[in-house]
Amino acid sequence: MMLTELRLKNVKSYRDATIEFKPGINGITGENGHGKTTILEAIGYALFDYLPYPERNFIRHDTQSGSVELDFLSDDEIIYTITRKIGGSDIKLSTPIGKITGKKDVMDWLIDNLFPFAGDQRGLRSIFENAVGVPQGSFTTAFAQTPAVRRSIFDGVLGVDEYKKAYQNLLPVLNSLKDGITELEKEVLVLRTETQEYEELKWEKSELERDITSLLKEIQEIKSRIELLGAERDELARREEKIQQIEKELHKLKVLIETTEKDLKRVKNDLEEAESAENIVNELADKKKEYEENEQKLKDLYARREERNRCEKKALSLKNNIAILKEREKKCEELEKEILGLKREKEDLQPVVKEYKALQRETKLIQEELKEPLRELIFEKKSLEEVEKLVNELNNRLNKLKKEKNQLLPQLDRQNYLNKEILHGIRCEAVTDFNTYFTEEISKREEKLKIVQKKLSELQRELESLKDPAGQISERETLIKEIEKQLKSDRLRSIPEKNNENKTKIYKLREKFKKYTTELTGNKNELKKIEEILIKLNKQIETLEDAKIRLYTIEKLTHTKREELEKLKETKEEKRRAEEELEKEKKKLSKYAGLNETIRIIENRTEKLRDAHNTYLQNSPIAARKPELISVQKKNQIKLEEEETKTKKLKEERQKEETHFNKTKLHELGSRLETLGKRLSARESTQVEKEKQFKTTEKKLEKTKTKLKELEKIEKQLKQEEKLHTYTTYIRDLLNNSGQLIIHQLIDQIATEATNTYCEIMQNYTTELHWNEDYEITLTENGQEHSYTQLSGGEQMSAALAIRLAILKTTSQIDIIFLDEPTTNLDTQRRENLARQLQNIHNFKQLIIITHDNTLSEQTNHTIHITKTNSESRATP
Repeated sequence: MMLTELRLKNVKSYRDATIEFKPGINGITGENGHGKTTILEAIGYALFDYLPYPERNFIRHDTQSGSVELDFLSDDEIIYTITRKIGGSDIKLSTPIGKITGKKDVMDWLIDNLFPFAGDQRGLRSIFENAVGVPQGSFTTAFAQTPAVRRSIFDGVLGVDEYKKAYQNLLPVLNSLKDGITELEKEVLVLRTETQEYEELKWEKSELERDITSLLKEIQEIKSRIELLGAERDELARREEKIQQIEKELHKLKVLIETTEKDLKRVKNDLEEAESAENIVNELADKKKEYEENEQKLKDLYARREERNRCEKKALSLKNNIAILKEREKKCEELEKEILGLKREKEDLQPVVKEYKALQRETKLIQEELKEPLRELIFEKKSLEEVEKLVNELNNRLNKLKKEKNQLLPQLDRQNYLNKEILHGIRCEAVTDFNTYFTEEISKREEKLKIVQKKLSELQRELESLKDPAGQISERETLIKEIEKQLKSDRLRSIPEKNNENKTKIYKLREKFKKYTTELTGNKNELKKIEEILIKLNKQIETLEDAKIRLYTIEKLTHTKREELEKLKETKEEKRRAEEELEKEKKKLSKYAGLNETIRIIENRTEKLRDAHNTYLQNSPIAARKPELISVQKKNQIKLEEEETKTKKLKEERQKEETHFNKTKLHELGSRLETLGKRLSARESTQVEKEKQFKTTEKKLEKTKTKLKELEKIEKQLKQEEKLHTYTTYIRDLLNNSGQLIIHQLIDQIATEATNTYCEIMQNYTTELHWNEDYEITLTENGQEHSYTQLSGGEQMSAALAIRLAILKTTSQIDIIFLDEPTTNLDTQRRENLARQLQNIHNFKQLIIITHDNTLSEQTNHTIHITKTNSESRATP
């Protein structure tokens, strides 16, 4: 693997930078703090998921987000691009066949394809931190830690923890196998208990099969006997049933004969009654005819009477209608008189209402165009007077301040004079320097000093009594400027003009409403006068209100009466038509004279004939049945003869059947069949019960057979699990014992490789570097052993570098290595040795050195210069 290009956007001090890498030794140079180490951190973040501090500190200070994009050439000669946004899991890997997104999937791909020895993401970060890209300043730190800390660092790098992890990971497997064996042993014990009755169930099944066969044979014999006896009993029962049927038929015929005889007797009586009724009908036929003719006459007369009644009713209705129409006619005359009276009253009220409306308009005009504008002008006048008062006060205050200022000017002159007197002949200007000055002069002019000090005290007291007139004048001048500024403001300068406008508006109102007020100056009391005028007008309006209401009522009443009069206009015509129609109805009624007398005569005659007519109607149906009764009599005689013949035949058939029937034998056969039936039922019940037992036993046997097979299978599985448990225990013990042996060999191999590198760097081939199982570095020189802490800074750096290079060379497939300031603590000679040694490293495709040391930068194949201007880092070839 080899890096080709790195692109940084808003990463720490980089805004937008592209850094190109080439095969061989790449040098990254620049001043401290210019951003060299940021390149190493960006590669670790993108490729190894390693960042030694929070991600928020990795973003440029004046931005919200950043990203790292890294191109690398894999061993398959394909360039891949990994892009990672800073913060979160937004990471993607671009491959020739597509894109892989998501932190987990991308990191899994990197481990599987580039760093399989890492194992997981934690191992990946450990390899970068402790071997590939050791952070600046911590190159030697790991080797100076305690044994426990060193093991925690290098066990992951060398894969020691893989053996431990495998050993520990097998423990749950071992426990799981043990638990499985325990469960299988429990199952075996349960199945053995459940299958111990197998032989007993086999014997029980055989016995039940024998009993069922015996029962079936006995049942068949009983059924045969029942069948023979049943046939004999059925024949006797059939004959008995036949005899009983004949008896029933004979009884029915007896009942029928008796019924027929009764019917013949009843028909004879009905026939005699019909002959008697026939005689009565013949005698009353004429009276019946006369009665029916009278009924028809009455029907016609009743119809004429109904017509007459309708005419009378209509005539009465017309009379009533004519009376109503006369009333309406009278009402019309009254309405006309009322409408005329209302019209006169309306004419009298109209001038009053006109006056009412005029007062209303006048009141509204005074309210809207006098009272309200006057109220606003009074308020405006008052506001202007207050502002005018403020102007006068400001002018008075301004004059007073100017006067005070003029009074303070002599005091200011006196203060200036005193200040000059106090400071005359003194070199310093501050009072705090007086002591120094007088100390210098004290030896020469001690007497003069006393006089000067006395005079100085007097002058200072006088100066204090003046109370700082300069400050007071300054304060007055400030106030004067503020007041003059206020007086010059637009608001105060426009007061006279606004006063004139206010007076003009009041004058116009006075001229417009001089009818009500001759004097209008804008006084507040003038509003009360206007209010009194409005109250007076409102009282007049209230006085005239009743006239307006009455006028409205008259108009409404007049309209109502006119509508009523319109409706009554057709009354005279309706009355004439009603009188004409009444005359016609009177002529119709004259046709029905004497109708009631005629109806009375016919009703009396009809009533006399009613009994004869009813007698006729009662006997007529009876007489009509005579032919029918004669026919029924003949049919009943024939039926009686047939029934007597049938009875004779049935008696002969009964006698024949009784000859071959034995009732005692039938009862004996019934008893025998009942006994055999009970016996058969008992045997069948026993057979059913035995078959149930057989099926239950058979199911138990089948279930036991299944469990025997299951027992055999589980016993076989138990043996396999026990073998697997033994083998797993062996593998786990082997990992526990052999892991340390393999690591010891690996450490020795690394130490040998590191010794060669160390000797080359130090140019001292008499030393030997050791690295023990606690990952402690010791150095043997001329037979004397030195611990890591006893070595100089340069020796510690060289030893740490040698060990880290040896680790990468021996244990990993990584083709790149980063060295961040590897010459720290090395003298000039050793830096040159290290530079030459780096040229001899052939196991890495790329070596990226971060340094500000010219000794190393001269040995690089490709150099990247980092500069920083205005807090922004830039990379140039």
